Amino acid sequence: MRRYGWICGALVIIILLAVIEMKIISNASGYEAGEKVVVALRDISRDTVITDEMLEIREISSGAVHRDAVRNIGEAVGLRAAADIYSGEALLKSRLTDKAADAVEVLNKSNRLFCIKPEWDQANAWQLEKDQCVDVVFIPNHLKQDNTCPEAAGVVSVLPAQTGIKVMKNIRIAGFVDEDGEIVKSGEDEKIPRYIIFEVTQEQAVFLAYAKSNGRLELSGIPNRE
Repeated sequence: MRRYGWICGALVIIILLAVIEMKIISNASGYEAGEKVVVALRDISRDTVITDEMLEIREISSGAVHRDAVRNIGEAVGLRAAADIYSGEALLKSRLTDKAADAVEVLNKSNRLFCIKPEWDQANAWQLEKDQCVDVVFIPNHLKQDNTCPEAAGVVSVLPAQTGIKVMKNIRIAGFVDEDGEIVKSGEDEKIPRYIIFEVTQEQAVFLAYAKSNGRLELSGIPNRE
């Protein structure tokens, strides 16, 4: 029995020595353990819905793996690219989203959305783009206005003040909607925009509601040019 004990002890020592030797060799050769991550097989444009054929699993060195890396293809399928992803690039959770880029939403969570319907003669409204900032010009009925007009940040009077014309400056366009209430994406030819949705403060929303009932709204902005 004692002899078997010595044999078992010797085997344990041999195994430990072998492990230590392998560790020394791997360190000397610069070997580093790898980890599996999800990588793009091709370029994926921003806002593209990701499918499994766009991706593959690759093993890369542990030191190069980002802590936000996607490890399973199923985690990415069905999501959208929040930014352009290039072929061979490891996917990061922070660069994926479940929201469409053209979703109508506020950037400042304390703001709200307000919709206006430009008249058909205001063709310049459809030369504007989502996320562009414009000035909203309020022209009261009969070019006169009493003192009941609500005040709001960014609203200034146009001289001479007797005209009652006011301008609300730098209002963000949150999106466009067609007659059926469907979002119209920038540059989309199939749908005709009919309503413009602005991101405004509560006070600005009150001003716009007053303006819609007491005059006409015109938009002033420089179309974006590539």
